[in-house]
Amino acid sequence: MKSLFNLFKNKKPDWPVLPQPDDSLTFFETIKSLSEQYWLDIAIDKTIYGFQVQRGSKWRKGLSNTEIENFEKAMGFTFPIVLKNYYTTMNGLTKPGINIYGSSNTPPTYNPIFYSYPDDLELINKMIDWIYEENNITQEKIKQENISRIFPVTGHRFMLIDVPNNPILSMHGNDIIYWSDNLSKLLANDTIGNIWNISDFESPPQNRTDIKFWLD
Repeated sequence: MKSLFNLFKNKKPDWPVLPQPDDSLTFFETIKSLSEQYWLDIAIDKTIYGFQVQRGSKWRKGLSNTEIENFEKAMGFTFPIVLKNYYTTMNGLTKPGINIYGSSNTPPTYNPIFYSYPDDLELINKMIDWIYEENNITQEKIKQENISRIFPVTGHRFMLIDVPNNPILSMHGNDIIYWSDNLSKLLANDTIGNIWNISDFESPPQNRTDIKFWLD
Protein backbone atom coordinates (compact mmCIF):
# COMPACT_ATOMS: atom_id res chain seq x y z
CA MET A 1 0.00 0.00 0.00
CA LYS A 2 2.87 2.35 0.69
CA SER A 3 4.03 2.02 -2.92
CA LEU A 4 0.51 2.84 -4.12
CA PHE A 5 -0.02 5.99 -2.15
CA ASN A 6 3.68 6.89 -1.81
CA LEU A 7 3.86 9.09 1.26
CA PHE A 8 1.40 11.84 2.09
CA LYS A 9 2.94 15.21 2.76
CA ASN A 10 3.06 16.30 6.40
CA LYS A 11 0.88 19.38 5.93
CA LYS A 12 -1.83 17.61 3.92
CA PRO A 13 -1.96 13.95 4.96
CA ASP A 14 -5.16 13.39 2.97
CA TRP A 15 -3.72 14.65 -0.31
CA PRO A 16 -2.02 11.82 -2.25
CA VAL A 17 1.16 12.20 -4.24
CA LEU A 18 0.44 10.55 -7.56
CA PRO A 19 3.01 8.86 -9.79
CA GLN A 20 3.84 10.54 -13.08
CA PRO A 21 0.95 10.44 -15.58
CA ASP A 22 2.40 7.93 -18.01
CA ASP A 23 -0.78 6.11 -19.17
CA SER A 24 0.55 2.82 -17.82
CA LEU A 25 -1.39 -0.03 -16.25
CA THR A 26 0.23 0.84 -12.93
CA PHE A 27 -0.94 4.44 -13.12
CA PHE A 28 -4.51 3.46 -13.94
CA GLU A 29 -4.53 0.92 -11.10
CA THR A 30 -3.46 3.72 -8.75
CA ILE A 31 -6.22 6.02 -10.00
CA LYS A 32 -8.74 3.21 -9.66
CA SER A 33 -7.87 2.59 -6.01
CA LEU A 34 -7.59 6.22 -4.94
CA SER A 35 -10.74 7.38 -6.70
CA GLU A 36 -12.83 4.62 -5.17
CA GLN A 37 -11.64 5.68 -1.72
CA TYR A 38 -12.39 9.31 -2.55
CA TRP A 39 -15.92 8.41 -3.66
CA LEU A 40 -16.71 6.50 -0.46
CA ASP A 41 -17.82 9.70 1.30
CA ILE A 42 -18.25 12.12 -1.56
CA ALA A 43 -21.22 14.47 -1.27
CA ILE A 44 -23.26 15.78 -4.17
CA ASP A 45 -22.56 19.46 -4.79
CA LYS A 46 -26.00 21.04 -4.76
CA THR A 47 -24.88 24.06 -6.79
CA ILE A 48 -23.74 22.14 -9.85
CA TYR A 49 -25.58 21.67 -13.12
CA GLY A 50 -24.13 18.57 -14.75
CA PHE A 51 -23.47 14.94 -13.95
CA GLN A 52 -21.65 14.05 -10.74
CA VAL A 53 -20.28 10.78 -9.39
CA GLN A 54 -22.55 9.22 -6.79
CA ARG A 55 -21.31 8.29 -3.32
CA GLY A 56 -20.01 4.74 -3.13
CA SER A 57 -19.38 4.42 -6.86
CA LYS A 58 -16.73 1.95 -7.90
CA TRP A 59 -15.05 1.07 -11.14
CA ARG A 60 -16.35 -1.98 -12.93
CA LYS A 61 -13.94 -4.80 -13.66
CA GLY A 62 -11.63 -4.21 -16.59
CA LEU A 63 -12.05 -5.95 -19.92
CA SER A 64 -10.28 -9.12 -20.99
CA ASN A 65 -8.08 -9.19 -24.09
CA THR A 66 -10.90 -10.86 -26.02
CA GLU A 67 -13.40 -8.23 -24.91
CA ILE A 68 -11.05 -5.43 -25.95
CA GLU A 69 -10.58 -7.07 -29.35
CA ASN A 70 -14.36 -7.22 -29.75
CA PHE A 71 -14.59 -3.57 -28.69
CA GLU A 72 -12.00 -2.65 -31.33
CA LYS A 73 -13.93 -4.54 -34.01
CA ALA A 74 -17.12 -2.73 -33.01
CA MET A 75 -15.35 0.65 -33.26
CA GLY A 76 -13.53 -0.21 -36.49
CA PHE A 77 -10.01 0.61 -35.35
CA THR A 78 -7.18 -0.72 -33.20
CA PHE A 79 -6.95 1.00 -29.85
CA PRO A 80 -3.74 2.83 -28.89
CA ILE A 81 -1.96 1.22 -25.94
CA VAL A 82 -3.24 3.87 -23.53
CA LEU A 83 -6.86 3.01 -24.30
CA LYS A 84 -6.11 -0.69 -23.96
CA ASN A 85 -4.44 -0.09 -20.60
CA TYR A 86 -7.39 1.97 -19.43
CA TYR A 87 -10.05 -0.56 -20.36
CA THR A 88 -7.94 -3.42 -19.06
CA THR A 89 -8.02 -1.72 -15.66
CA MET A 90 -11.57 -0.39 -15.48
CA ASN A 91 -14.71 -0.24 -17.58
CA GLY A 92 -17.08 2.49 -16.42
CA LEU A 93 -18.66 2.88 -13.00
CA THR A 94 -21.05 0.74 -10.98
CA LYS A 95 -23.44 3.71 -10.59
CA PRO A 96 -24.54 6.23 -13.23
CA GLY A 97 -23.75 9.88 -12.83
CA ILE A 98 -26.49 12.06 -11.36
CA ASN A 99 -27.51 15.57 -12.43
CA ILE A 100 -29.55 17.45 -9.83
CA TYR A 101 -29.62 20.67 -11.88
CA GLY A 102 -28.29 22.85 -9.10
CA SER A 103 -31.11 22.08 -6.68
CA SER A 104 -33.58 23.80 -9.01
CA ASN A 105 -36.30 21.29 -8.14
CA THR A 106 -35.90 19.71 -11.55
CA PRO A 107 -36.14 15.92 -11.23
CA PRO A 108 -32.65 14.41 -11.34
CA THR A 109 -31.45 12.57 -14.42
CA TYR A 110 -28.87 9.83 -14.74
CA ASN A 111 -26.23 9.15 -17.37
CA PRO A 112 -22.92 7.26 -17.64
CA ILE A 113 -19.94 9.39 -16.71
CA PHE A 114 -17.18 7.08 -17.97
CA TYR A 115 -18.29 5.07 -20.99
CA SER A 116 -18.22 1.29 -20.73
CA TYR A 117 -18.34 -1.65 -23.11
CA PRO A 118 -20.66 -3.12 -24.23
CA ASP A 119 -23.34 -1.18 -22.31
CA ASP A 120 -22.52 2.24 -23.77
CA LEU A 121 -21.44 1.22 -27.28
CA GLU A 122 -24.49 2.84 -28.87
CA LEU A 123 -23.96 6.03 -26.89
CA ILE A 124 -20.25 6.12 -27.80
CA ASN A 125 -21.09 5.91 -31.51
CA LYS A 126 -23.82 8.54 -31.15
CA MET A 127 -21.34 10.92 -29.52
CA ILE A 128 -18.85 10.45 -32.37
CA ASP A 129 -21.53 10.83 -35.05
CA TRP A 130 -22.75 14.03 -33.35
CA ILE A 131 -19.29 15.61 -33.46
CA TYR A 132 -18.80 14.58 -37.09
CA GLU A 133 -22.18 16.02 -38.07
CA GLU A 134 -21.64 19.30 -36.20
CA ASN A 135 -18.26 19.75 -37.89
CA ASN A 136 -19.37 18.69 -41.38
CA ILE A 137 -16.96 15.81 -41.53
CA THR A 138 -17.36 12.23 -42.73
CA GLN A 139 -15.52 8.97 -42.25
CA GLU A 140 -14.33 9.29 -45.84
CA LYS A 141 -12.86 12.73 -45.23
CA ILE A 142 -11.18 11.45 -42.07
CA LYS A 143 -9.36 8.82 -44.13
CA GLN A 144 -8.65 10.99 -47.17
CA GLU A 145 -7.19 13.93 -45.26
CA ASN A 146 -5.45 11.97 -42.48
CA ILE A 147 -7.54 13.57 -39.73
CA SER A 148 -7.41 11.88 -36.36
CA ARG A 149 -10.30 9.69 -35.34
CA ILE A 150 -11.90 10.49 -31.99
CA PHE A 151 -13.16 8.46 -29.05
CA PRO A 152 -15.24 9.72 -26.09
CA VAL A 153 -13.89 8.64 -22.70
CA THR A 154 -16.04 10.69 -20.34
CA GLY A 155 -18.74 13.24 -21.01
CA HIS A 156 -17.61 15.49 -23.86
CA ARG A 157 -13.93 14.65 -23.50
CA PHE A 158 -12.62 12.90 -26.61
CA MET A 159 -9.31 11.14 -27.12
CA LEU A 160 -7.48 11.73 -30.39
CA ILE A 161 -6.72 8.24 -31.61
CA ASP A 162 -4.16 9.08 -34.30
CA VAL A 163 -2.16 11.88 -32.63
CA PRO A 164 1.05 11.00 -30.70
CA ASN A 165 0.42 10.62 -26.95
CA ASN A 166 -3.32 10.70 -27.62
CA PRO A 167 -4.24 14.09 -26.13
CA ILE A 168 -7.80 14.90 -25.05
CA LEU A 169 -10.06 17.56 -26.54
CA SER A 170 -13.22 18.98 -25.07
CA MET A 171 -15.73 18.67 -27.92
CA HIS A 172 -19.27 19.98 -27.56
CA GLY A 173 -20.64 20.16 -31.07
CA ASN A 174 -18.30 22.48 -32.94
CA ASP A 175 -17.07 24.10 -29.72
CA ILE A 176 -13.67 22.42 -29.46
CA ILE A 177 -10.70 23.25 -27.24
CA TYR A 178 -7.52 21.54 -26.13
CA TRP A 179 -8.19 19.93 -22.75
CA SER A 180 -5.56 17.48 -21.50
CA ASP A 181 -2.16 16.22 -22.58
CA ASN A 182 -3.12 12.61 -22.00
CA LEU A 183 -5.71 10.31 -20.46
CA SER A 184 -3.80 9.96 -17.17
CA LYS A 185 -3.98 13.70 -16.51
CA LEU A 186 -7.65 13.79 -17.43
CA LEU A 187 -8.57 10.97 -15.05
CA ALA A 188 -6.55 12.32 -12.15
CA ASN A 189 -8.25 15.71 -12.36
CA ASP A 190 -11.73 14.27 -12.90
CA THR A 191 -11.73 11.60 -10.19
CA ILE A 192 -9.67 12.79 -7.21
CA GLY A 193 -10.49 15.94 -5.31
CA ASN A 194 -7.03 16.92 -4.09
CA ILE A 195 -3.63 16.02 -5.53
CA TRP A 196 -0.50 17.20 -3.76
CA ASN A 197 1.67 17.27 -6.90
CA ILE A 198 -1.06 18.90 -8.99
CA SER A 199 1.48 20.71 -11.20
CA ASP A 200 2.35 17.33 -12.74
CA PHE A 201 -1.24 17.07 -13.97
CA GLU A 202 -1.79 20.46 -15.52
CA SER A 203 -2.28 20.82 -19.28
CA PRO A 204 -1.70 24.42 -20.37
CA PRO A 205 -3.41 25.45 -23.63
CA GLN A 206 -1.15 24.62 -26.51
CA ASN A 207 -0.87 25.52 -30.17
CA ARG A 208 -0.84 21.93 -31.38
CA THR A 209 -0.02 22.18 -35.06
CA ASP A 210 0.10 18.39 -35.20
CA ILE A 211 -3.66 18.24 -34.54
CA LYS A 212 -5.14 18.64 -37.99
CA PHE A 213 -8.67 19.97 -38.57
CA TRP A 214 -9.98 19.71 -35.00
CA LEU A 215 -8.07 22.77 -33.73
CA ASP A 216 -7.91 24.69 -37.00
